[in-house]
Amino acid sequence: MRRIALLAELGANREFYFENLPDDSPGQLLRGGIGIPRRRNDMSDTREMWAYPYYVLEMMQEEGSGSYRNENGFGCQLAYGNFFFVYPGFKQYYGPGKDENWSEICVSFAGRIFDLYRENNILHPHQPVWHLSDPAPWIERLRSLLQTPRPTVALDRAVEATRLLHFLLEMMQEATPVESGHAPSDWFTQACLMLTSDLAHKSDLNRVASQLGMSYHTFRLYFTQRAGMSPLQYRNAKRIEAANGLLIGTDKSCRSIAFMLGYCSGDHFSADFKRHTGLSPREYRREQAKG
Repeated sequence: MRRIALLAELGANREFYFENLPDDSPGQLLRGGIGIPRRRNDMSDTREMWAYPYYVLEMMQEEGSGSYRNENGFGCQLAYGNFFFVYPGFKQYYGPGKDENWSEICVSFAGRIFDLYRENNILHPHQPVWHLSDPAPWIERLRSLLQTPRPTVALDRAVEATRLLHFLLEMMQEATPVESGHAPSDWFTQACLMLTSDLAHKSDLNRVASQLGMSYHTFRLYFTQRAGMSPLQYRNAKRIEAANGLLIGTDKSCRSIAFMLGYCSGDHFSADFKRHTGLSPREYRREQAKG
């Protein structure tokens, strides 16, 4: 396996499984490999968008996160489950944000068979980013394709390019297009609903992250940036809000409210409520009754 560690445009290394020189083939795989995970610790982003002379498919791996934007004004965040295309001569920027790890598997390719699908708006810059609910088998299929020994006969190279094209089209059929600027809002709204849909039972935060197509690390990072608190803190705050309503709007006992909201005991509920409001549940109920 030939490995080349170089990709100055991203400011990071990649380990390439192979590298081919471009030729006049109707379809050709040029490079394929994985990005070596890296983290950015600064908030500045002065790097300009760039354009490649060939196509690239990038699939985010677990623990990978970042963002994408292009010359059409399209922009969104990226995480495990996302894949995106880079198009020849089309400017874009993608990479990690502050404290994010960038990790992906990628393949660059070129040729008229891919151009044909671009001309027919199937592969097109107007929809660069997609999302898979179960990315693992697709990543494994791509890895297997890239690690297969490269063909040397022209006919076999054509078969290889066609196999990649079929893989791309099948994956797009399975995936959901990501809208510009809406991905963070969409997943955030869904996350809030999932975290608060059942306050009586403990929430499996790893499962919530998985259902959103993210690793827990990425989910916690994005959620905290958006909400100003961690998913667990958000859920606890919503439990206190629900307790406020039950203490004012019902005559249920504090012990009953505690069990309705998933507390193991009335004492635990009382201590948590006072930590958030400065009053015990009974004191809060009396104060509200006076008003």
